[in-house]
Amino acid sequence: MAIKIIVSDTVGFKVKGTINDAAGVAQPFDFNLTCTRLDADQIQAKLKSDSESSITDFMADVVMGWSGVKGEDDKPIPYSEESLRQLFKIAGVAAVSFRTYMTEVGAKEKN
Repeated sequence: MAIKIIVSDTVGFKVKGTINDAAGVAQPFDFNLTCTRLDADQIQAKLKSDSESSITDFMADVVMGWSGVKGEDDKPIPYSEESLRQLFKIAGVAAVSFRTYMTEVGAKEKN
């Protein structure tokens, strides 16, 4: 099958990871993000020009929405940049989200 030069300007993906509980047992988590798809040149330019910005700032610029994020009451939390920044205060969640974005925004080898 041929590849098309034009791809969607958005990308959706699942972020998955674990967070240790008080007993040191890894507790899995996952949620979905919908993001603006930057091309390779845009990503490089953004990373160079925003070299003092954080991963959280990068992701706040590209995330458009989410699903699967819940509050303490187990009810879904609507997406907002403020809520995203609060979620990313959990150590490692921003980094996992950024790495997943970088993997999912581009082409991957098919087995």
